[in-house]
Amino acid sequence: MLLSGQDEYGSRMTDRQLRDEALTVLLAGHETTAVALSWTWWLLAQHPEIEAKLHTELDRVLGGRLPTLNDLPNLRYADMVMTESMRLYPPAWGMARMALEDMEIAGYPVAKGPGVSFAQWVVHRDPRWFDAPEEFRPERWDGDLAKRIPRFAYFPFGGGPRQCMGNTFALMEAVLILAVIARRFQFRLVEGHPVVPMPSITLRPRYGIKVVLKTR
Repeated sequence: MLLSGQDEYGSRMTDRQLRDEALTVLLAGHETTAVALSWTWWLLAQHPEIEAKLHTELDRVLGGRLPTLNDLPNLRYADMVMTESMRLYPPAWGMARMALEDMEIAGYPVAKGPGVSFAQWVVHRDPRWFDAPEEFRPERWDGDLAKRIPRFAYFPFGGGPRQCMGNTFALMEAVLILAVIARRFQFRLVEGHPVVPMPSITLRPRYGIKVVLKTR
């Protein structure tokens, strides 16, 4: 589709544009979701009580069948598991913007020109917005927490005019993949294997996450 695409003047993409678009699709449309699910499985493997609640919901809603789009409204706990996982381990862990004019942010002067960095990793763990912020607690999202906290207290997909355009699709995709796998399998961590966050373009596990797959 990219190769055959053209604009209203008949122009096609250059080789460099094609490469850049393909890399963007791979990074934004695949790696971020894969990384988010990797951290989710790692967290679930360490919290069997949360995993059990997830299994209970999947068994009740799905009854052994594969999930569909119509099941999403009923997979509330699975959605909370993904939301909480991305709070602690956001695939996009930090971002930067260029200041277009002189301004002041929370009492700090910001001059026009320099970049301004902000990190989801830090903000998502702020005790002002999240009780016991280092704990993996999907239940914290039950109710109206998302409405009570400031708009940018939780922003795994960024925000403003450059917010990830695939945020809704990505969360839908992640919840369905979680449901498809968790309905049949459990992941158990390989003992002694180090799991260390690596803040690259995305927040990856530096040495990967090694697990043993068990059938439920």
